[in-house]
Amino acid sequence: MAVVDGATLRIVDSSEAPTPQSPDPDAIPHAVVELARRLRGLDRVRRAGIASIGPIDSRRGVIELAPNVAGRPRSIPVAEFLKGELGFEEIYMANDCNAAAYAEYLARSGKERQDLLYVTISTGIGGGAVVDGRPVLGRRGNAAEIGHSVVDPTGYMRCGCGGLGHWEAYCSGRNVPRYARRLAEDGEVPTGSRLHLLALRENAGPREIFELYRSNDPSSRPFFGRLATLMAAGLSTAINLFAPEVLVMGGAVYLNNENFFRAEVFPRLQDFLMLEGPRIEGPVYGERSPLIGGALLAANGVGEARVEL
Repeated sequence: MAVVDGATLRIVDSSEAPTPQSPDPDAIPHAVVELARRLRGLDRVRRAGIASIGPIDSRRGVIELAPNVAGRPRSIPVAEFLKGELGFEEIYMANDCNAAAYAEYLARSGKERQDLLYVTISTGIGGGAVVDGRPVLGRRGNAAEIGHSVVDPTGYMRCGCGGLGHWEAYCSGRNVPRYARRLAEDGEVPTGSRLHLLALRENAGPREIFELYRSNDPSSRPFFGRLATLMAAGLSTAINLFAPEVLVMGGAVYLNNENFFRAEVFPRLQDFLMLEGPRIEGPVYGERSPLIGGALLAANGVGEARVEL
């Protein structure tokens, strides 16, 4: 959460806290309001921009489902709480990755104005796009939910949203260990190998899984080959859909394992792409791209993102 000067994008004050892990749909709005009240300069704020996990209903200012929050709460009324408790005159809302794409596009607007695709690979997988200078938000703000594109029609893994074979179900930070565990349980990983032992541990995380790649563990090479192919399939699907000139890659899984992507994933893209691939860059605003994007949607009064309260 931040108070941002809309003219200069200077962050006046900011604060952060862990997302509440609760099935109660009011838990997140309550936390957002309490976080906002800590900020200097809040009394001067008239417009608020929300960059949120999805799927959302941007017209009503509601998070429809939070698949990566414990209990998977539904119908989370964030905008209503912000307006009722803090009195903002206007509220704008977008998927966090669409907001990030908007920020990253405008950060490059001093150069040639180019179509841009933003992809984050973190706890989940998300995407956002800017085409002809406008963020692609779609009906109720859910365009470019590329993490839920199907990369495996056999449906071997089920996504947190409930769908089968989604890209996020295999390649997100939350699900890489789940995918490795499922393969180990099904005998697809050499018994007794480092990957097999790690995958069957209850608390194995993506950092430990990728450490096997960094250490060049031979028994895990087939797994990382599978993972790289699925990563490339998901990325290429997004690239084929939006035909961007610039692809901005972000998220902790990508940023912490960039060597894996450059050595294993990006070379595989050409196996799936229809046309020449885009230029690949890192985010100008780092992990704060969604935050800055939410502020920009409000500062610029982007009508497609305005909440109707």
